[in-house]
Amino acid sequence: MLEIALLLLIITSIAAIQTRYMRQAVIYLGLFSLAISFVYLLYSAPDVALAEAIIGSTISTILYIVALQKYKIYTIYYKLQSTELDEHATMSLHKQQLIKSLEKFCSKQELETQIIYSTEDIKFIMEQHQYALILEEKENTLVIYAHPENYKFDALKSFLEIEVHPRYHYEFVKVEEDIL
Repeated sequence: MLEIALLLLIITSIAAIQTRYMRQAVIYLGLFSLAISFVYLLYSAPDVALAEAIIGSTISTILYIVALQKYKIYTIYYKLQSTELDEHATMSLHKQQLIKSLEKFCSKQELETQIIYSTEDIKFIMEQHQYALILEEKENTLVIYAHPENYKFDALKSFLEIEVHPRYHYEFVKVEEDIL
């Protein structure tokens, strides 16, 4: 039983370090704390186990999750043609490079990237969904629409000027409130 608990400690600690998302890391650390409290119980230290279970596993996990509510998810809609959505598994190399660049930008800004591929109309996305960016390809131009409250838009422009993609020319559009 002790070996299983120790193995669980190793797995949860590695998972907490290796995950890309902060919320998942907090959950793994909560599981780690719960597993260590079980180890304390197996070593006949019920008082320490109880304190670890209450403080480490419960209270600190809740505090971290509440603190992460301020952690922003950066939602990017990528408007595709209906034929492209079917071929999503075989996305072009240029699109893959662009997505990796956007994820790199979000990582540097400490944002969690959420990319949604959609065939919906741009105006419909603007009216019906919460978004930070909407990407739309027109010929060799990538039009990037930014939500009016997107405070990372200027930083993204600067970043994309450095991260040049040979296929794309960028057109940046800051969506005004009255469009929505």
